[in-house]
Amino acid sequence: MSERITFHKVLRWTDEECRQFLATKRWPNGAVCPKCGAAEPYTINRKSATKNTVQSLYKCRACRKQFTATVGTIFEDSKIPLNKWFAAIFMMASSKKGISAHWMHRNLDITYKSAWFMCHRIREAMRDKGVLEPLSGTVEADETYVGGKRRGHWTWHEREQDEIKMGLRKHPAPMADKAIVFGILERGGKVRTMQVQKVNAETMQRLVEGSIDVKNSRLMTDGHPAYRAIRRLLPHEVINHEAEYVRGDIHTQGIEGYWSILKRGLYGVFHHVDAEYLDRYLDEFEYRFNRRKISDAERFVALFDQVNGRLLWYCRTPQPENPYA
Repeated sequence: MSERITFHKVLRWTDEECRQFLATKRWPNGAVCPKCGAAEPYTINRKSATKNTVQSLYKCRACRKQFTATVGTIFEDSKIPLNKWFAAIFMMASSKKGISAHWMHRNLDITYKSAWFMCHRIREAMRDKGVLEPLSGTVEADETYVGGKRRGHWTWHEREQDEIKMGLRKHPAPMADKAIVFGILERGGKVRTMQVQKVNAETMQRLVEGSIDVKNSRLMTDGHPAYRAIRRLLPHEVINHEAEYVRGDIHTQGIEGYWSILKRGLYGVFHHVDAEYLDRYLDEFEYRFNRRKISDAERFVALFDQVNGRLLWYCRTPQPENPYA
């Protein structure tokens, strides 16, 4: 494993090599029981062939539970070979605009249903967990709208037509059917994005206070009225896009450039993204952008520090306890 990691080498790894790599990344100081946290389990080697292809596993000395390196991770209870999992991770970590589940389905020779769920499990690992450090320095904030365009040139919803007839609305709302994404970018640093229900002063102030070190930051935004109250929290510079896009170092080009990467992926690669799953796609693009200064192989290896935790939101019934954990 000391050789330089590439996509084709990962695809040629055996199941045992993949498990060894996962165990080394997950437990650098030796295996630990995922059930009770006890260290120094002993190893059990199967003497005969069984339906389970895993030839060796751990058994905890304290709680007597058996487990492998995949238990308690995104790989748990998956029948897909680990080398295909690793190849999918490598591609999702290295492709700037993402890889669709249909690509995984065709090129890894798995069903589309399995590929779709595999991608969402990997996005769960890409999600930053724990307490996030606040952004500081020169910070740009902006909002964008994600969603399809309405069919027809003047096709309005019946609700909007009724509101216009009643005098409650003068023009149709072009963004009514779109999801709203708010983003904060630290120049030369990380980006944070999140889906919001509405853009108003209360929402923007709460998100800025929770994401930015207001004592050591300078905020750049456009002229949206929702940002006006933020000047009471920290130095706030506004660029009026109706008149200019750059005034010295005052601009929002960084976060707008990030929006272009995000939308090229959502529209050009994935095509259709349900608002229910949009946050998971945002996590994927954040992971790659925040680690853009390292190589593809380093980005692949770094993800294994975050693979702990199963993804069970798809389950409608309680899941039984894994006998190997």
